[in-house]
Amino acid sequence: MTTIQSATGPIDTANLGFTLMHEHVIASWAAMIQQYPEMFDRAAQMDEIVAPLVAAREAGVRTIVDLTPIDLGRDPAMIREASRRSGLQIIVATGLYYGLPYYFLYRPDQEMTDLFVRDITVGIGKTGVRAGVIKCATEPDMHPANERVLRASARAHRATGVPICTHTHAHNRTGLDQQRVFKEEGCDLSRIVIGHSDDSDDIGYLEQIIQNGSYCGMDRIGIQRPRTSEQRADMIARLVEKGYAERITVSHDTSCRFEWAPEAMRGAMPTWNLTHIPKDVVPMLRERGVSEAAIEQITVKNPRRIFEMNQPY
Repeated sequence: MTTIQSATGPIDTANLGFTLMHEHVIASWAAMIQQYPEMFDRAAQMDEIVAPLVAAREAGVRTIVDLTPIDLGRDPAMIREASRRSGLQIIVATGLYYGLPYYFLYRPDQEMTDLFVRDITVGIGKTGVRAGVIKCATEPDMHPANERVLRASARAHRATGVPICTHTHAHNRTGLDQQRVFKEEGCDLSRIVIGHSDDSDDIGYLEQIIQNGSYCGMDRIGIQRPRTSEQRADMIARLVEKGYAERITVSHDTSCRFEWAPEAMRGAMPTWNLTHIPKDVVPMLRERGVSEAAIEQITVKNPRRIFEMNQPY
């Protein structure tokens, strides 16, 4: 198999197991933590973070891909500690979200690419944690600054070989905009997961993403709007029936700690957690006639193959 980087060091792709491809350990705003550290109890936060990770491991999840980019409060040291304490393998991301990347606004694009490459090949800051995936996003539409981030991400991907996983606004079909940019940059689209595809009820749009070569990230499962878990399971089953099991990944896009919203919001979303897919949605897929082989393909084999294609080109 292939050796890749996790928060705690190198791991073999043969040992990835059941993998959730789009999650977050902690999502926050770094400016708050930097300027008001007294508001954040790191020890209490760690206990809060570890509990759902342990629950996921006990439900059969072996690995999660943390797609928190630089500007959403990525904390590699915290992720590493959470991985060690929970026993769950975690792959860390580099990259930027869809907001204007102010630091890079007037800098050469190459500086952006160089930073992503450094995170992957050397490590993030002084933590020693190396990123194993690139995250980029488009919301609600692609704008020039966003396109710069996508192109920098594509170049870092080609220089290092690590996969790209994206955030999209499915209603506006921005996955196709992303594929256009990646193709123009010479990317192999089969190394890219177009995220939040399950927010769309347009199977033609999803088929186009797949036929262009990428994976459909069905990765907002458990968020009941704009589509319920049952509707998302229906779409996965339809794609499998059409022969696309080899181009689907699954996840929740949840966060063990979500600084952006009060706890009451989380309480109103009881299925938005790391155990919903293994405990609830996998049985839904079986009820819809999805075979055990297809479920294994989606949850184990596809993530493994994505990370095994890790050579620069």
